Amino acid sequence: MTNKVAITRVSSGDVERAVRDAVRLAGGFDEIIGPQTRVLVKPNQCKPSPRHSGCMTDAEVVEAVAKLVLEKNPKSVVIGDGAIAGYDFGGFSTQEAFDSSGLTEVARQLGVELRNLNKDTAVAVNIPDALVMKSVRIAKTALDSDVIISVPVMKSHIRTHATLSLKNMKGVMPGAEKRKSHALGLDQAIVDLCTVVRPSYAVVDATVGMEGLWQYPQDTKEMGLIVAGSDALYVDIVAASLMDIDPTQIMHLQYLAQKEGKDGRLEAVDIVGEDLESNRRHFVTGFDVFQSRYPEVNIRQGRSACSGCTNELVSAITYMKKAGYGEQMKGLTVVIGNATDVPAGEKVVALGRCAAGVGAAIHLPGCPPKEDAMIRVLCEVCGTDPDQVKATMDEERKKLWEASSRALES
Repeated sequence: MTNKVAITRVSSGDVERAVRDAVRLAGGFDEIIGPQTRVLVKPNQCKPSPRHSGCMTDAEVVEAVAKLVLEKNPKSVVIGDGAIAGYDFGGFSTQEAFDSSGLTEVARQLGVELRNLNKDTAVAVNIPDALVMKSVRIAKTALDSDVIISVPVMKSHIRTHATLSLKNMKGVMPGAEKRKSHALGLDQAIVDLCTVVRPSYAVVDATVGMEGLWQYPQDTKEMGLIVAGSDALYVDIVAASLMDIDPTQIMHLQYLAQKEGKDGRLEAVDIVGEDLESNRRHFVTGFDVFQSRYPEVNIRQGRSACSGCTNELVSAITYMKKAGYGEQMKGLTVVIGNATDVPAGEKVVALGRCAAGVGAAIHLPGCPPKEDAMIRVLCEVCGTDPDQVKATMDEERKKLWEASSRALES
């Protein structure tokens, strides 16, 4: 693996040329693909969406990657993914996603199998030295592959700030198994998953990205770029930086860097091709939009506020409101990260290790604190019943999961 990451620009609409140039500048596929190699090309087909919306990896990018793979004459090539199961949102049909992204037709033209990993045989795998997820069921196709090329689309995310090459691997967890990663701690679970299905190469579809809560067309971001490299960690660091999202605040990147003894900062990457700074565009994260929908809560973020705390806080605030406690939440201040000028008051709660010294009335430690602990401390200062919030959360999720279960099998 190398820390070299290439950025190329799509000129005159020639996506294939931009992909070829990016892969070539980043070192190519020669060292990872040979005549006996079984290759999985893993795009992001999270949910059916319009082409070029930025929500799914577009077929043009996947086609270009698959062509490069086929030119190496490997033993087999499969394009595969499983649509999202949803945790606090819905689940979707993978086949409908394949159809809407254009992948169904591309696979037919190339003569490559397109495989729904939500319907694939699931194999239970134990994860050595796990952070939170000691075992997981993984699609057999992924485990049988010698090389996995992660081909995500460039998007911000409500829980992890960004979803790129490494988070894209959640698609190899069949169907509702994906929910396990949320229940245990999403950022850490992504690292555990990548311990056993680490991408061998990453090519990011940054032709069109998506910010906010993925609303089309208002959240679509034209970028016109491709990002590629042989180490998905460094590729994601560069892609996040292009989105103007600090990679040091995306905790699955930092946890993985620490586990592998690498530097998780942008300064550690050797960038070739296009200049990063001149191509940087600000992406509004899903958490930024989320905050605007809960004006009764004042969320103060310091520079060190990361995806660990925001991930758990989303659920806590969402289900307190759904439990009918919107009025009681008025005046609540939640501090994450090393914020300054924290107001005084009994309804000020500091969450996580970074907020230990900000002067809040109550501090909940942890890195990050767990969802249940957050609910209990927020309910304590608001004078509400945490058990009622938990019951509401469990009932809402149960209804959502039952309603979406049929979609996952299609």
